[in-house]
Amino acid sequence: MTTSHDSEDYYQRIGAGFCGTVWARSPTGPAIKREDGGPTRSLANDFTMHNQAYEAFLSFSDAKRNMRNPPTQLQARIPQCHRYITPQDQSWWDTNLRRFPYGYTACNAILSERIPPFPEHTRRLLVDRYCPPELRQDILRSASNEACLIRPYIGRQRTCSTARNGRSRFRGFSLRNFPLHVDQMAELGIGLEEVDCYAGMMGEALATFHWVARMDANDVEFVLAPISIIEDSRAPDDSSTSKSITNVLGTHTIWILDFDLCHSISMDRQGVQQAVDAFVKNDPFCPRPHTAHWPAFRDQYLSAARQIARIYYQDEVGAIYNLARQFVELIEARVNVPAQTE
Repeated sequence: MTTSHDSEDYYQRIGAGFCGTVWARSPTGPAIKREDGGPTRSLANDFTMHNQAYEAFLSFSDAKRNMRNPPTQLQARIPQCHRYITPQDQSWWDTNLRRFPYGYTACNAILSERIPPFPEHTRRLLVDRYCPPELRQDILRSASNEACLIRPYIGRQRTCSTARNGRSRFRGFSLRNFPLHVDQMAELGIGLEEVDCYAGMMGEALATFHWVARMDANDVEFVLAPISIIEDSRAPDDSSTSKSITNVLGTHTIWILDFDLCHSISMDRQGVQQAVDAFVKNDPFCPRPHTAHWPAFRDQYLSAARQIARIYYQDEVGAIYNLARQFVELIEARVNVPAQTE
């Protein structure tokens, strides 16, 4: 019989993407992202951009706390990125390679803070609502589905066919990166103001990417997840429940991950266009123009951009804020259709 102590001695796969696979030994310990995905994706760039984004979010969070009247907008979080590991880091692999399944070899990897998974009551809520009845017990007993994060798609609704397919026994069901569309949020009882809060957090996050980190945020992923049990003193924002959202999903916040396709942008019209292209190509986490939650996103993006310009660009406040307005205006001109459907 395998004890919990034994199971935590080995890495379990908790995710996979184009850049590689993600592993962890426990819900509260670090995560390991291995570069064993597509050959065109760079874990080295992921590490560089991840740290650049983390430092930018930390800097802006500290700056807001030092304001005379600090804003109350909740801030999305980025997990800490601890270390870049290469195949030549023999001491690390000598200790840890045995913890991976047989046949795995040393490779480039990132050691970072793990985003905490949702607890059982949240998983059960999603399973009871959206999983085909004949699969529910298997999903709830599945160890792999304990790694439950939620992808909030405020910019997309389901179609009737998508909803039907979601209940089909022939369609896979997984709680890993569970897609929660804006209409499903309403079904679960998540109110309009709460969705606006998500949208505002995304707006401020993109403003921080663009004007503090000077990054396009290309292909980053937003997920809903609990706040870490173990908080580092340097983590952006405080860890109290007042800095989180509590609704039918439990107490949680927005986390941001996957930075391997991010690139730096210039502080000019060309950089704005690069950021717009990234926004349009990314999955529809953020609301789209002419939809109910676009004003919350737009207003918080511009509000954060104004704050950032005053803090970081004191001699160019008007110019930087004008670039932020161009970002919004170009998206509104380019994305002029109602919310996408799947």
